[in-house]
Amino acid sequence: MMPRHKSVGFGGRSIKYRGKTYSNSCLSCQDFVNCCGSSHQTGFDGASPSKKGLGLSRRDFLKIMGGVSAVLAGAPFIAAGQYLIPQIPKTFKEVLIAKKSNVPVNGSIVFWFPFTTDPTYTNMLIHLPPNLAQQAKSEFVAFNRTCIHLQCLVSYLSNSQLIGCPCHGSEYRPTDGWPVAGPAAQIGRYLPNVKLRIDGDDIYAVNVNLDDIGYGNTTPPSQ
Repeated sequence: MMPRHKSVGFGGRSIKYRGKTYSNSCLSCQDFVNCCGSSHQTGFDGASPSKKGLGLSRRDFLKIMGGVSAVLAGAPFIAAGQYLIPQIPKTFKEVLIAKKSNVPVNGSIVFWFPFTTDPTYTNMLIHLPPNLAQQAKSEFVAFNRTCIHLQCLVSYLSNSQLIGCPCHGSEYRPTDGWPVAGPAAQIGRYLPNVKLRIDGDDIYAVNVNLDDIGYGNTTPPSQ
């Protein structure tokens, strides 16, 4: 085997390379970079950018490529997030819930809206008596029936003209759904209001904020 620095004869020639002169013995060396005291550096040292020019080290390159790969791998899941976590709808198709002539003054009916899959989506339509209608500025009002205390189902009590909870005695005003007695009054939030549209004798449920069901809200109802 040829020794590491053994030269191969090139005669007496010398060659200039990058501003330096190399003898035939250096040019014939099998380890050109380390022979003859040469300080020549390669353009890439395998770990850090060389002084000869700007560039990425292999370590930095692998870090960047690893980050890009992670983003690309996660992209389908990010895009699918809206399907994995269903978005709460904000508007619904209006539903005919009653005829005005079918709901007596100071009476109420129960209706489903916007879904029919769970009792928490039951609501009450109240035909307010004249004294309360004047306060509410509307003859008909509707509220979700889920008590904001512990989510029992409330009902309109025509005798007391209040909305009452059978579980813990909370009471609400039928004009705006504000709690006036019981543990719900300590919470102090309105029952979710179901927006109505009245067309002649037909009463339609138009919208309700699903986020408020069971928790109430701080905004008074608007019909």
